[in-house]
Amino acid sequence: MLRVAVAEDNPKDRERLLSFLKQYGEEKHVQIEVTEYTDGSELLEQYRPCYDVIFLDVEMPQMDGMKAAEKIRETDEEVILIFITNMAKYAIRGYEVQALDYVLKPVKYQAFSVKMDKVNRLAEKKKDKSIAIKTGTATHRILLSHIQYVEVVQHLLIFHTEDGDFSTRGVLKDVEAVLEENGFYKCNKCYLVNLRHVRSVHDGMALVGNDQLQVSRARKKAFAEAVAAYIGDMQSI
Repeated sequence: MLRVAVAEDNPKDRERLLSFLKQYGEEKHVQIEVTEYTDGSELLEQYRPCYDVIFLDVEMPQMDGMKAAEKIRETDEEVILIFITNMAKYAIRGYEVQALDYVLKPVKYQAFSVKMDKVNRLAEKKKDKSIAIKTGTATHRILLSHIQYVEVVQHLLIFHTEDGDFSTRGVLKDVEAVLEENGFYKCNKCYLVNLRHVRSVHDGMALVGNDQLQVSRARKKAFAEAVAAYIGDMQSI
């Protein structure tokens, strides 16, 4: 599924984009969930990093697309941004906020479809490569490659990452399915380890980043095999 946001103040232009998204989804057999906004300020009112792509009109009355994009990038580095504009010269500024592309008005379906093909390919590559973690009132999107291991303490999940620790309420089972598909493996019932960050395994201990984690006796052989298999897979790439 592609999660799409459209921020466009002109009703006709907004409806045109919505109809193109529907047509594209039907033609390409892609499920698309669309949320529409009439201004950049409305989009940012309760923004959280949940979209795959955001279409932003460059010119909107209260908050234009460029300003909205700058604010979005403060909390979301992963979402794909595409500007909608009347003049190509405005699109050049898109590089400042790592925009993927721009669409010129009046939007034509053929050009729009080409952009969406690019979005779809990129979204597939990004799929399951990051995870959203809610800590208090804030939501953080963290790259899976940056997570060293996840620790469970009672009903608290602690994500130990290259960028610091993030805690949220939950149990390990809440994240196991997603993480185990992406190179994570349990070394005991309390730790789910990112195999790419395992530096060594010796005497029942795994060095993950700079932390020593105990490998349970029951998981010792399986964990060592998982590490060896991961290293073998990486060497064959």
